Amino acid sequence: MMKIKVNLAPYLLLSGAVAVLFVLTIYPLIFSLALSFHKWSLTKPGPWRFVGLLNYVSIVTNPVFWQIILNTSIFTFSAVGLQFTIGLGLALLFSREIRGQNVLRSIVVLPMMVPPILVGLIWLFMYKRDFGIINYMLGLLKIEPIAWLSKPLSAMPAVILADTWQWTPFMFLLLLAGLRSLPKEIYESSQIDGASSWQIFRYVSLPLLKPIISIAIIIRFMDAFRVFDKIFQLTGGGPGVATETISLYIYRNGFRYFNMGYAAALSYLAVIMIIAFSMIYIGVLRRVGER
Repeated sequence: MMKIKVNLAPYLLLSGAVAVLFVLTIYPLIFSLALSFHKWSLTKPGPWRFVGLLNYVSIVTNPVFWQIILNTSIFTFSAVGLQFTIGLGLALLFSREIRGQNVLRSIVVLPMMVPPILVGLIWLFMYKRDFGIINYMLGLLKIEPIAWLSKPLSAMPAVILADTWQWTPFMFLLLLAGLRSLPKEIYESSQIDGASSWQIFRYVSLPLLKPIISIAIIIRFMDAFRVFDKIFQLTGGGPGVATETISLYIYRNGFRYFNMGYAAALSYLAVIMIIAFSMIYIGVLRRVGER
């Protein structure tokens, strides 16, 4: 009978990484999923009390939750839309040969390197009513200073602008890399055929960039949907709940009210919404591509 030798060395080398992955990722996911079906408060230590779907029912029947979803949607779609539009414009500009391109590109990318909590602090000082640079510039134009972060109508645009400033470079880099990877022969053929710059962009560049655009939008959507640090630093979700997003709502229920089961259920609902949007977006792109 032939004996089969099994080399255990690769499995032993992988075991450490698998153990770390389980402890830091898989176990917390299982733990939080189980917690979402229980009632447990950090202020009242004791055994978990099983409540089934009560946490989920309480969430979806709470009007505040739907206001939070509306806030999150407004922030996410507005921020990602602005970042894509500006990033695409910058990518088209830098795809051509311009003087000092390397230096300018480094300056454009710089905001992406700043930690988000520091971005919030920078813009917090810029939005200050009495000594912020934005109100100072408005004063030069004889416009009264605005309390940007204290009014519901201006608070959301203010945090969207801060996020756009930081993450537009991400869109810019991905789209620029995509544009530079396109074959030059297609552009030369289009120019020989007499196509205008707009026609080349509409019928050549955009269709070829669709995979890159899809990846960029999905990545930024997932990141913007769960934004926490900048809004926490700028407004704390206020005034009222005008800028409170799903991440802040989860934090508030988990670490201010210590309702851990409710917060865990909120987390899973947020994950489900992100996955649902991604699947719908990919499905729409596939249908458009098949036409």
